[in-house]
Amino acid sequence: MAREKEFIPEEKIAKALDVFWEKGYNATSMQDLVEAMQINRSSLYNSFGDKHNLFLECLRTYGYLAAKDYESVLTLKDLSPLETMEKIIDVFVSGTIYDCKCCMGMKSSFELAGDDDEVRSVIKQASARTIGIFTDLLKRAKEQGELSDDKDPVVLAHIIFNGFCGWKQSYLQFKDVDLVKGMATYTKKHLRSSF
Repeated sequence: MAREKEFIPEEKIAKALDVFWEKGYNATSMQDLVEAMQINRSSLYNSFGDKHNLFLECLRTYGYLAAKDYESVLTLKDLSPLETMEKIIDVFVSGTIYDCKCCMGMKSSFELAGDDDEVRSVIKQASARTIGIFTDLLKRAKEQGELSDDKDPVVLAHIIFNGFCGWKQSYLQFKDVDLVKGMATYTKKHLRSSF
C-alpha cells in the first residue's frame, strides 16, 4: 500500500495560525484545527503535541513574520535611519488598512498572557525583537543628528510599537483611514521635531 504523502509542518502551522488568529485560543477547538490543517487528530498530536503547544508555535511564527516585515524595510537603499523608521510606520499603516484582522499578539496578550507564562514569554520575545529594530534605527538617527538630543530612542521605540497596537485597535473600531494616517503623520512629525 502506498504511503500517505507526508505534510509540510510549516504549511500546517500557517493554516492553524489563521484559525487561532481569527477565533482566538479559547474559541478554537481541536476539530477546527483538524479541519483547517487537513490532518487527522493523531497526526496533529504526534507532530505538534497538544493545542497549547501548537498555539505557541503559531504565536512564534506570527512574531517572526511581523518582524520580517519590518526587517525587509531595512534592506531599502538610500534611506537614512529616520527615513527607514518612517517607512516602517507607513508599512504598518498600509497593513492596518488593508488587513482588517486584529493583531494576534495583542489579541493573545489580552486573552492569555496575564495567566499563561509561556504565552507571555513568546509575546515578550517577539515584541523585544521588533522594539530592538526600532531602537537601533532611532539610536542611529540620533547619532546622525536626525533625532534631537532630548529624545530617548528606547522610549520612542516603545511608544511607536505600542502606538501600532492602538492604531490597529482604532481602525478596527472606527474604520477611519484618515484617522490612522493622521496618527502616523503626527508621530513622524514628533520624531522630526526638536521638542
